[in-house]
Amino acid sequence: MSPVYLSIEPTNACNAKCPVCETGKNEMSRRKGMLDKDVYERFIDQVAPTTNSLLLYFMGETFLHKHAYDMIRYARDRDIYVETCTNGDFVDAKGVIYSDINKISFQLGGMTEETHQRYRVGTSLAAAQQKLLELIEERKKHPESNVQIEVGFIVMRHNEHEVDEFLDWAKNIGVDIANIVDPCVRNMLEAYAYLPKNRKYWFYDEVEFEKGTLKPKVLPDNECGWIWNSLQINWNGDAVPCCRDPNGKHILGNVFEEGLHAVFNGKRAREFRNKILKDQGSIDICQLCSGYGLPTMQKEKPVNFSVVHHTTSPEQAENIDRIAQQAIQR
Repeated sequence: MSPVYLSIEPTNACNAKCPVCETGKNEMSRRKGMLDKDVYERFIDQVAPTTNSLLLYFMGETFLHKHAYDMIRYARDRDIYVETCTNGDFVDAKGVIYSDINKISFQLGGMTEETHQRYRVGTSLAAAQQKLLELIEERKKHPESNVQIEVGFIVMRHNEHEVDEFLDWAKNIGVDIANIVDPCVRNMLEAYAYLPKNRKYWFYDEVEFEKGTLKPKVLPDNECGWIWNSLQINWNGDAVPCCRDPNGKHILGNVFEEGLHAVFNGKRAREFRNKILKDQGSIDICQLCSGYGLPTMQKEKPVNFSVVHHTTSPEQAENIDRIAQQAIQR
């Protein structure tokens, strides 16, 4: 048995200091680093026959990796659907088009610098919007392009009044998808600070919240479709069950050393799935799971709006390397 959906982390370093993120808060307990391009390519060669979709993203900024566009293209050339998520600061429009990525999602924190930087600390709304507009214009030059452009708005207490403005703006600039992202928090202190007043954006239980407990509206009951279909792979090859384990508490094995099949079907993975089926309530990473549902395997580029080889220039590469090293050392 092999997973059809893989998430691979290019890096767990980031230029942003988002206050709800383990990387942003500098609470990442595992070492920061960059995915080795050659190791990644050998791994893609091995898993391509059984892999439908790849998310090149996890606990860092994808485009801090100087080989991000080439790594995306490598998987696309093996007929793997690829998507990623970004804060937008380092996106290069020509690089994205060259990579042939299926979907790229820009994630904004507000419609003004003040609201955006309240959560996206250390980033620039103007820079992200400019990069997004450059990509939209570059795609127009390549009507054959597979690239689907999404922009997400992380709705929080300080920016919820900007949702309608965001939707109007997103539609006018010509993205394919505008996504209102319900916020995730890790504890009650963060909940009081960031959850919107309008509770339609919550996936947390309102009754339990009033009692001082952070709990999803729907708790998984000894079931999880993701663990049978997908795997989260950190930059060094360590595999964890899913994206709810940013610090690598539940390492199932190392896919670069042992191979994907051996890890996914190994003892630790089988024991974890068995615990999901019998005693999921005792698994820490399931306690605040937002329950996104199963990954979609059939991928189609939307027709309407809905709610040449590229190399980075030496100057761009040097600047990204510098920022990436600063982020790793932070």
